[in-house]
Amino acid sequence: MSSSTILLTLVLLGISILTQAHFQSVFDAQKPVFHHPIERVAVVGAGPAGLQAAAHLVEHNFTVRLFERAPHPGGNWFYSEETPSRESYPDDSLDYSAQIPLHLPTTKYYQEGDDGLTLEERWTRHWRPRPVWSNLFTNSPKISTELPDVPYTPDTSYVLSHRTIQRHVRSYASHHCLNSNDHCPKTSSSPQVTSYSTLVAKVEKDEASHLWILTLRRLTRLPESNRIQEDWWTEAFDAVVLASGPYVSPHVPDIPGIVDWSKATNNDAYCMYHSQSYRHPEGYAGKTVLIVGASVSASEIARDIGPFTHRLIASVRPPTDTRGSRQRSLSRFPNNTELVPEIASFQNLQTHTNGIRTGEIQLINGSVLQGIDEIILATGYQSSALYPPDSTTRRPQNITWTGHYIPDPTLVYTVGRPWTIGRYQSYGFVKVWKGTADVPPPEPTNDHKFKEGEGDGSTIPYYRDMWYPEALIRKYVTWLNDASLKDRGRFVDPPPIEHLELLKYYAVVHLLNNTQQLDGIGLNLFSPFSKNQHLAIDLNPWDAFVDEDADW
Repeated sequence: MSSSTILLTLVLLGISILTQAHFQSVFDAQKPVFHHPIERVAVVGAGPAGLQAAAHLVEHNFTVRLFERAPHPGGNWFYSEETPSRESYPDDSLDYSAQIPLHLPTTKYYQEGDDGLTLEERWTRHWRPRPVWSNLFTNSPKISTELPDVPYTPDTSYVLSHRTIQRHVRSYASHHCLNSNDHCPKTSSSPQVTSYSTLVAKVEKDEASHLWILTLRRLTRLPESNRIQEDWWTEAFDAVVLASGPYVSPHVPDIPGIVDWSKATNNDAYCMYHSQSYRHPEGYAGKTVLIVGASVSASEIARDIGPFTHRLIASVRPPTDTRGSRQRSLSRFPNNTELVPEIASFQNLQTHTNGIRTGEIQLINGSVLQGIDEIILATGYQSSALYPPDSTTRRPQNITWTGHYIPDPTLVYTVGRPWTIGRYQSYGFVKVWKGTADVPPPEPTNDHKFKEGEGDGSTIPYYRDMWYPEALIRKYVTWLNDASLKDRGRFVDPPPIEHLELLKYYAVVHLLNNTQQLDGIGLNLFSPFSKNQHLAIDLNPWDAFVDEDADW
């Protein structure tokens, strides 16, 4: 054997060992033990993640119930001119237990003015209109913002409006008979799969029966009698998919004086409000506007209102990390934005009925802001109350990278970016609950950060890992296909290579947009194509793909 052949053999052996080590957790999967067969499954949330989960489960003959608090599918991409009920100052509890009637099931009817609420207020409090505004465009390319089975037409723009995405998601729902007006029973006795306008108030495990009990509240508008019907009931399931996302209620930061300023109005309109209520830019013409926050909503709303405002200011906290997605949001602020440091306090107002222009805002560097007309709090969202008590505000604890809850894998979470991960993850739920795949063991999630020059991560641009998480997709393909080899199940394919080429093109065309000097407030200038693009790439399948950063 020649020396070159020996060298090649050693190289291939080394590659094999490294590959096996990288995917060792896939092959060390553990077979879960269920108390009874998994047949009846609840899916909470009809956004891109929940719809895919429900579609896969129905396809594989599970009895599925899909619950969504909004009247139609779409999740955060369901646009409505309706705005959410006003946020609480300070943050309010998300625990709905106190609202649950003592005896279930029960039905109640509400008229205009009952409990001091209009029918419209009661309705919007229930379904909570999504934080989508009229001119919103996705900040990801169409190739990584696409559901299976309903591809975009070739002439669809690389940059997608929320209307295009909403139509796309509803097309997927209709394709799988999961839209709000669909009912496609396999038999005359088959239950309705979807239940829209339905809030899941509580999810708890009954230890005696080993079933998950969901407490549900549905509102129905009755225009013929100008009333709202409220129904409360419970349903039992063998397993639950939580696909509602971690952020369900706006977060108001605990800044001294913010409660006092939240009461201020001008012409009967509040001067301070959360970004969830933003819809149109024209109303900001000639105004001085302060945006608090520096994540996706902050920078994109700034781009929308920037051409209209007299003066545009953004208060930005120094980032706790240097992830590319965070830096890209900072670079998206328009040129006319004045970036200022974090707010230290809001000084008490003399009156709450004449606006806030005379009020003083103290910054942490000692400077003072005055002359503000309106304040938009782009400060993120609170974590869902449906998550276990040990959850953080960033993601649920005790889950595998596949989304299975480690103490009890009959509970799963849709983690990761649903457009790219959802099809694999949903199939994984099916295979584990059918008994044809094992659950991968837990692995560290907080230490998976590659920094420049450390390991393989230094070669992965952040925009590729964020929009197309190749390593995670490879793990899914390996795990699912290894299981299918054993049970003769369906194999899955990785995304086609042309998608990565199109992603590179999109990055060149749409990310070369340095518009801000970020020095002077504790931030660094960032370029998507500088060496900083490789800093702190987070391979956690939750943190890397959440669109709205909690670190505002």
